[in-house]
Amino acid sequence: MSVVTDLSSRTAVVTGGGSGLGYAAAEALKSAGARVVITGRREDVLRRASQSLGCDWISCDVADKASVDSLFKQIAESFGMLDILVNAAGLNVRNPALEITESEWDLVNDVNAKGTFLCCQAVARLMKGNNYGKIINIGSMASEIGIINAGAYAASKGAVRQLTMTLAAEWAPLGIRVNAILPGWFKTELTDKLFEDDAWRSRVLARIPLGKAGAPRDVGNLTLFLASELSDYMTGELIRLDGGALSW
Repeated sequence: MSVVTDLSSRTAVVTGGGSGLGYAAAEALKSAGARVVITGRREDVLRRASQSLGCDWISCDVADKASVDSLFKQIAESFGMLDILVNAAGLNVRNPALEITESEWDLVNDVNAKGTFLCCQAVARLMKGNNYGKIINIGSMASEIGIINAGAYAASKGAVRQLTMTLAAEWAPLGIRVNAILPGWFKTELTDKLFEDDAWRSRVLARIPLGKAGAPRDVGNLTLFLASELSDYMTGELIRLDGGALSW
């Protein structure tokens, strides 16, 4: 392990860490020696993931302030400090804009946008006492381009994009760095059904210069970079991770 990516003295929380990109982020942090706590709403998923990763888990609904406050209170009591937060909890409801319901809109934005903010706010209250912290938000290429049938999701990830830059500017004097990863097309449990559509998959791959969809480990590798001292002079950055899809 490189000294600059050694996180053995760090404690990390990964929301949505039981599966998909969150799991990959947690796995990368754990491999670098960090003490990792994964959170989410599905206790069965968290239990299996924690056994596989060898880390702790705490159930939490990021869209509920009381649940978020309880999460970080437990972590503060257990570890006394918190150095890294990865906001990977997220969901999507695919519906045409003319058909999406108010409840569907609220569900997506409550988890993706409000949940990200609530966790950032809660963790910053802990981090400021140490004058150090790394917050890594999982955004999306949907915050930069229009994606059909993803109005609520795109709006929520647009909020994450702007929140990342705002908090980076506001919390830099506290020693807290806030950056975001903007994944392109990745094959996860949220997109499995899309990738089963041969025509859709062919269209998507044709738009990616590297010719393939992203793998969760790609997010894990970038998470490790942003969590380590290699990125100490970076804050407010929105890093595309899309195989070059938005470069042409």
